[in-house]
Amino acid sequence: MFFRVSIDCGGTFTDAISVDEMGKMVIAKEPTTPEDLLIGVKYTLSALAHRNNMDLKSFLEKTRFIVHGTTLGTNTIVQKNGAKIGLIITKGYRDILVFRRIPKEDPYNWRMPYPKPLVPRYLRVEVEERLNYKGEIVKPLNEDSVHKAVSHLKREGVEGIVVSLFFSFMNLIHEKRVAEIIEEDYPEVSVSLSSKVLPSIGEFERTSTTVIDAYIAPVLRRYILSFQTFLEKERFEGQLLFMQNNGGVETWQMAMERPSTLAFSGPAASPVSATVIGKIHDVENLVSVDMGGTSFDCGIVDNGTCPIRTDAVIADQRFSLPIVDVSSIGAGGGSIAWFDSTNTLHVGPQSAGASPGPACYDRGGEEATVTDANVVLGYISPDYFLGGEMKLRKDLSEKAIKEKVADRLGISIIEAAAGIYKIINAVMADKISCTFTRRGYDVRDFTFCVGGSAGPVHAVRIMQELGLERLIIPKLAPVYSAYGMLSVDLKHDYMRFYYTQRKSLDFDHLRKLYEEMEGEAIETLKREGVPKEQQDFMRFMDVRYHGQFREVEVPWPNGPITEEAISSGIAAFHAKHREMYGYSDESYPIEFMNFKLSAIGKIPYIELEEIKRGGIDPSPALKGERDAFFEENNTLGKSRVYDGDRLLCGNILEGPCIVEEKATTIVIPPEFRMTVDQYGNYVSVK
Repeated sequence: MFFRVSIDCGGTFTDAISVDEMGKMVIAKEPTTPEDLLIGVKYTLSALAHRNNMDLKSFLEKTRFIVHGTTLGTNTIVQKNGAKIGLIITKGYRDILVFRRIPKEDPYNWRMPYPKPLVPRYLRVEVEERLNYKGEIVKPLNEDSVHKAVSHLKREGVEGIVVSLFFSFMNLIHEKRVAEIIEEDYPEVSVSLSSKVLPSIGEFERTSTTVIDAYIAPVLRRYILSFQTFLEKERFEGQLLFMQNNGGVETWQMAMERPSTLAFSGPAASPVSATVIGKIHDVENLVSVDMGGTSFDCGIVDNGTCPIRTDAVIADQRFSLPIVDVSSIGAGGGSIAWFDSTNTLHVGPQSAGASPGPACYDRGGEEATVTDANVVLGYISPDYFLGGEMKLRKDLSEKAIKEKVADRLGISIIEAAAGIYKIINAVMADKISCTFTRRGYDVRDFTFCVGGSAGPVHAVRIMQELGLERLIIPKLAPVYSAYGMLSVDLKHDYMRFYYTQRKSLDFDHLRKLYEEMEGEAIETLKREGVPKEQQDFMRFMDVRYHGQFREVEVPWPNGPITEEAISSGIAAFHAKHREMYGYSDESYPIEFMNFKLSAIGKIPYIELEEIKRGGIDPSPALKGERDAFFEENNTLGKSRVYDGDRLLCGNILEGPCIVEEKATTIVIPPEFRMTVDQYGNYVSVK
């Protein structure tokens, strides 16, 4: 018996899944340990081994690969605790990180402080050199200026050096030589070259992205090496893979070389889970949400694929590598209820996190949180949290809500808890609506797929707020992102900048660019042990109408680079432009900006274990009744409670009722119905 394992390290809990060759899945959920994330990961692996009736060494010996997603990169940027780094840049561009393309995330909010760059000015050093837009040398590299720059940064004790020279993406000759000088003068420091990290036009975006790469590199590399060393000691001989920003995975060795590919690793897998669930029900357009203890992540699945973007902002820092388009806000089980200066009640984005956590955790937390409200409202059982492994104290929830909310508003504890519940639902619904509207979608055309431990408690109410018609709650909602990681392929993205108008396209030059990218891709997949028959390649091009500021990425065919292949890509551009902006003009001149390649290493698909079939009556799974609040009745009332593990395929659940899974709770209000599918997922029915 062999296993696959995935681990998702979140802000409050670390989730894990193991699946064996028969499709049997086992889940584990342990508190995240902020002081050292690897501690929580080890606890979770040990819990998985125990639930598979094995000791850790025996379990890891039989594990073929582990996929890991982590928020460590994002947290490092947000908490500003990354490496001390220096920047070597072309003379005249020392302040490129300050004169950013967008001064701040919200340029109209004068109260918002101006973002501070990750590299202070005294660590930004200019060197004499210059290339023109064709990559031709206008001013040779002054090597004396490079030696002086490196000497200054060495005296300052930087851990990493970023090299970002003007037009280096057209010709890396100067950046390459600067790296050689750094190796001679300061061999112990790590080096990040902009021509390697992001070979694309846009000096600010390229520099900012490369700075992030260098800033998070030491932290991530230490973590990756510690994890790999631990696994080797525990007899793990499989592959350790990491979830990337782009929705694919890579080996730990590749992650060590390109740490920036993990900057947005955490949330990237959740939309992938929605695609897997969507295939079961022949649904290609989904709203994917993942509500955990700290954050609420919203993603889009459009025609069975997860949109990718290259214009992300992480804690006010611009990041332009491909990332899965996921929007996040501070809304989760640990979100704190608070009042502003006008005595208006808000919920989030501040969170009690894993430590001290909600008041009901009995770990010193005194704030009223969403989880506390759900306990008071009867949605979460204090005796069955995490399947009974963690006991909650309802009296502490009531105390916190009374002191922090109810007394201030002069209302009952139940009314205050209901208010917290309703506000957080409205906040999450608004985030979903904004996310879809800004991208040109009507959210009502999509099926709602809800994951996360906290998500199923709020799913139906958010659905009703948005006017959606169909809801799917996965059986594995508590480990939503970890579930998605099990189905992710190896993926690597390559790009070459080539600006040209359609009539001037040089086919020989384009063929050379793709020969370079495909050569790199094949070598990378070979290093990762991917057989040739499991390799796949996809081509993309960035196209725009003449005079436009933003380009559109569209696919175009593999194979010989011919007039027909290019025309196919152009036709895709016109169609995509019409879909996005409502018009297209096939007679208008177009321009190419970037040509791209995605290299895929296929991972075998998982065949899930089906549950037993039954009739529509779910009563054999009835655990009992308890008081729960539903706004339709405006009071506490008896609600049926079902054991999710005893429900059968075909059972129909009619509200008001509650389904208890080991790590989540599905709340079904009055006049709402859900059925159970062949894999134990919950699907709304009219």
